[in-house]
Amino acid sequence: MRPGFKILLSFALAAILLAGCRGHRNIPDKDLKEITKEIFLSNAYAGSHPAGLDSLDFYTPIFSKYGYTVEDFRYTLANFAKRKSSRLSDIIKEAYDELDRQYAYYQRKLAILDTIDILAGERLKQVVLFDSLIRATRLADTSRLVFTLPAREGIYRISFNYRIDSLDLNSGQRATFYTVDSTGRRTVVNTQWMSRVKRQRSDVAITVTPRTKKLHFNLGSYPKTAVPPLGLTIDSLVVAHFLPKQAALDSLDKLLFDYKPLIDGRAYIAPDSLAAAFRPPWLRAPKGGDGR
Repeated sequence: MRPGFKILLSFALAAILLAGCRGHRNIPDKDLKEITKEIFLSNAYAGSHPAGLDSLDFYTPIFSKYGYTVEDFRYTLANFAKRKSSRLSDIIKEAYDELDRQYAYYQRKLAILDTIDILAGERLKQVVLFDSLIRATRLADTSRLVFTLPAREGIYRISFNYRIDSLDLNSGQRATFYTVDSTGRRTVVNTQWMSRVKRQRSDVAITVTPRTKKLHFNLGSYPKTAVPPLGLTIDSLVVAHFLPKQAALDSLDKLLFDYKPLIDGRAYIAPDSLAAAFRPPWLRAPKGGDGR
């Protein structure tokens, strides 16, 4: 069903369902268009609400807002058939077009805000651990799969590739991550079971609160009774820390700007400024020079 037809249908249903006596005021086209927009938005909200809102009267407050009654609305609709200068469908189309423009505006605004959030996190992330290759072929090697890092508030993203050799007959390999708070209690546990099919990629994100003190990793979880030979290979291990969103936005603002053009509390970054800010250091012009 086309959106414009949905609006027309909602509009007509509203007129049919609203009971009342015939009134005497004709609503001007300008006000009728605004009322139409609000009726459509109210119907959309009621239809999308999980609890269902069919029993609520959305329409009377809308008419009252513009100084009209339900009877005025019914009277105006009844008189449209007598008019030659405009049609009801014209009013509905104008209302729909305005809603469509508003939707596009807010979509663009949200896209800008999302882009700023993502780039702020990427610009200020810190790689706290990197290892190009870890191999576990015997029980003594499993200690290389286990390590602990001090934790800071924010998000830790752990990325690595792994492969389990066909000679490794042990089952149930898994990567386990958990946080430890100031009392020594495990607070967040994340387990990733490892596949034996082929070289696999693993990406894990763990949110750390201010109470968290340590982040623990075990990239193999072999038991002490594991039977050699083992055959686990980990490569391209990267552990990166991302600041909490607001802290990242505040830091980016201080880093890139001497002033604060804001959109809903976030620094607005023009496309040219973004390109310059995220250009690799070796391609940036030296400060104070002409760039040559």
